[in-house]
Amino acid sequence: MALKKKKSMVDADLLEEFAYYEKAQKRRGINPKIIIGMLLLIIIFAGILFSPLFAVKNIRAEGAEHFTATELAEAISLSHGDNLILFGKGKAEKILEQDPYIAEATLKAQLPNTMVIQVKERKVRGYVPYMGAYLYIDEEGRVLETQNAITEAVPIVTGLKFDSFLLGEVLPAENKESLQIVLQMSQLMKKYNLLDIVVEIDVTDPGDVYADVNKVEIHLGDMEDADQKVRIMGEIMKTIPKEDRGTLDLRDLSKPIIFQYLT
Repeated sequence: MALKKKKSMVDADLLEEFAYYEKAQKRRGINPKIIIGMLLLIIIFAGILFSPLFAVKNIRAEGAEHFTATELAEAISLSHGDNLILFGKGKAEKILEQDPYIAEATLKAQLPNTMVIQVKERKVRGYVPYMGAYLYIDEEGRVLETQNAITEAVPIVTGLKFDSFLLGEVLPAENKESLQIVLQMSQLMKKYNLLDIVVEIDVTDPGDVYADVNKVEIHLGDMEDADQKVRIMGEIMKTIPKEDRGTLDLRDLSKPIIFQYLT
């Protein structure tokens, strides 16, 4: 009989333990009030997010000279009234960077209603005559566009040899040394603030470079002392009247520099 009593006591203990775990499981269940509260918060958040509060009212461009804010917005289909938060900024940045003139693009939302389009533009540093038109190239030799006329006072380049080109790609010049001289000259002219004069550079022979400024032919020779030659060229050209014609020999800077007039 003692054994039977002990067994019934064990059974009672097990029942109590099962009842305890069952109550604990019920206590761990999510309270319906919490679910309702979370749903209300989601509804409120979505209402605010999609409300006119975050509608784009202002579009501003930063770092842009070649493009206006309107042109950049049109390129990415950004319009007034679009949702500032939900607009696809990453996709828009990739679209802008497909343009040869745009090296980097970043879109930033400024709450509550302004979209800022930040761009880092490539600059025209030379013109290459091609089939009656001009290829606009940047400081890396990348072709930015083609036009029938020049618009800025940057070097016009002759003597580069190539059969074809692609917009947005570096000009595939056969005479790569000549292309490097072009890019070097462009950077030096920018350094010495000489981009306000129209210069034509002939790099057919990289060891015997010529430059024409106004009506003056400048014999530069090789570009071993390019920095000094371009600086001197700029200083002298500022003293020569535009109507004067002549030649200037800068091949050997150890010799006296003489401007020879042409009659």
